[in-house]
Amino acid sequence: MFGLFKKTSWKIDGRAFDFFDKLFKQLPSEFHFLSDGLHKGLYRRFSVNHALKGHHYSISFDPSQSDKSMVKGNQFELQNILVIQNSNRFSLNLTVYEGLWVGLEIEKNILDFTDFHFDLSQLRKDKSKFAADSKIEKLVSGLSSTNLDLYNLSEFEVDGKCYYQIKDLEDGNFIAIDNKGQVFGLIHDPFKIELINKSIKQFVDDVNDGSFDFEKYLSGQNG
Repeated sequence: MFGLFKKTSWKIDGRAFDFFDKLFKQLPSEFHFLSDGLHKGLYRRFSVNHALKGHHYSISFDPSQSDKSMVKGNQFELQNILVIQNSNRFSLNLTVYEGLWVGLEIEKNILDFTDFHFDLSQLRKDKSKFAADSKIEKLVSGLSSTNLDLYNLSEFEVDGKCYYQIKDLEDGNFIAIDNKGQVFGLIHDPFKIELINKSIKQFVDDVNDGSFDFEKYLSGQNG
């Protein structure tokens, strides 16, 4: 349980920016929108995705750009990108959902790569793994907020219950929903899980009109 709250999120700057910049520039022209988004600052952080076994990461966006950068129906997986360092080869997969880069899978943290190059000879574009009719996605269907991630619903389990992240508050703190659409705060220190709102729709409205404030919430005040 407590492993969930270790530092698992990193800014996309410095070496991380250079890694993805180098990769995106080598992709075929139909994927150059990824490079455009990177250079505009659309993609802010990559974070461990606790929903999936293995080495999966989700991507956080600049809320002022994410909505207008979406492209409905543009969702796919880019698979079999190889990162080669010395004699070692690591497979890298990217996930795009509604025109936004939302995730990646790779065995080695990209910040640990030095003196590497990419091999795209086996690159494959496949259908997205996202299930558009899933129960959880139906809970947020039609909802929109520049301050919440309602498109890449990372699942994780705490105390035997599943939650779906809708906001990374950083430093091991999250806001998530359950399978009933109730909104919870998961706080690192001291550890607690608390109900914020019984309705995801009402919570989104509160965030959008400013009646819920993330900084006030983290400081112990009511949103």
